[in-house]
Amino acid sequence: MAAASLAITAWGTYKAAQVADDQLAQSKEDSEKEERSQAARMTMWGDGKVSVVANRSLDPVWAAFFLNDQANRESRSHRVTYIFVGVVPPCTAVTVPKTVTLSKAAALSPGPNTDWIFQGLHFMTADGQAWVRWNDGRLSKVTGPPSKSVVRQQKGGGLIADEQTEQSHLAECKAI
Repeated sequence: MAAASLAITAWGTYKAAQVADDQLAQSKEDSEKEERSQAARMTMWGDGKVSVVANRSLDPVWAAFFLNDQANRESRSHRVTYIFVGVVPPCTAVTVPKTVTLSKAAALSPGPNTDWIFQGLHFMTADGQAWVRWNDGRLSKVTGPPSKSVVRQQKGGGLIADEQTEQSHLAECKAI
């Protein structure tokens, strides 16, 4: 009888531990989804003439393009040049002429600076998490710059403050 009671208690303890593990896994999954929710609403794209950063979240986001040039790619260097976009307001698209971005990149970097390629958008969400939206659309959480070597960062108000840059309210955020 005592053995049966011990077996039932052991089975109950085992099942309680399984339930606790399942709850912990679900809680972790929910936390990760919530953490990615604002980051997933940040996008970047271009058409050859302009680059667009869109913040579809309800919070402002700090953002910077990072680029590298032909010389760094040929030498397989991990060096990138950061161009501060600015603090992108909620539900806003920022359209930046590529000529503006590329001229700022050339002014910040040593060398001939030819054939620039956008690597992605580095941004920080309202909760202080750092993310990268790569130029192929992937989203990665990062702990710092997405490159081993940052050439320079632009100071000041960023591209968002340039007179050639346009801001527009996103239609899907009408309630704000």
